[in-house]
Amino acid sequence: MRRVGVHETRFKVYGNDDVVALFARAREYEYNLLEINGERLLSLSPLGLKRISLEARNFQLDLSYSLTLGPLYDLSSLDEEVRKRGLSTVEKIIRNIGQMGGGSLNGPFYTAFPPLLHMESQKDRLFEQSVGSLRSLANIAVDEDVLLNIRPVNRYEHFFLNTASDALQFVRAVNHPGCGIDLDTFHMNIEESNMLAAFEQAGYYLHCIHIRENNGQAVGSGTLPWALVKERLDLMHYAGPLVHAPEAMKIAPFEGKQIRRLLC
Repeated sequence: MRRVGVHETRFKVYGNDDVVALFARAREYEYNLLEINGERLLSLSPLGLKRISLEARNFQLDLSYSLTLGPLYDLSSLDEEVRKRGLSTVEKIIRNIGQMGGGSLNGPFYTAFPPLLHMESQKDRLFEQSVGSLRSLANIAVDEDVLLNIRPVNRYEHFFLNTASDALQFVRAVNHPGCGIDLDTFHMNIEESNMLAAFEQAGYYLHCIHIRENNGQAVGSGTLPWALVKERLDLMHYAGPLVHAPEAMKIAPFEGKQIRRLLC
């Protein structure tokens, strides 16, 4: 059965300075995976990392990690100092995930957020820089039992990778088993002419799916065809996680269980 997870921002209303405090919340709402911000790991000591790992195990909770990078850490930058700073930062996150037992690092961390719009005309050069960066990081990630999953986002948030087809082109250019695809149903609803076909297009490389409605809110509060999504994922034998990442703060009882019933 697919793991059903939730992103830590779902619990922002409770305060989340200490991620361990969210483990009980995730289990209360019947999730079996929590995705946490990878930047958290940069400031933690080895003991702090071990504590998170052990507490997650105590709660029978898997962990995954998400990441975006600002312009000063841009892995696609034409400025080598900026790119090297980004490489060093992501490498540290990867190695810390490795210390915690490995896992997946998901998100649009292949370029800068917010986008540097004046660079859109040089998208091809940025693409080459980013591919080189991810190939280098994937070599490290494999040794640490970490999988890097890159996420396309809609055109209103960035110009770099917008569709499953774009992500597939990127991952094939990286050409490394440590690099896969993470699709987000909110972005897919905006960009894909056929969402169901887009899942199949990602195919073998699809290792993570972030789920939320067409309005960015909780599953079940919008119009996305979840029964058809489940049918397509079943046909693909998709066994990766489904990470609930809505913008809405209100959490319904048994939320994870309800999502599991819809999509597992």
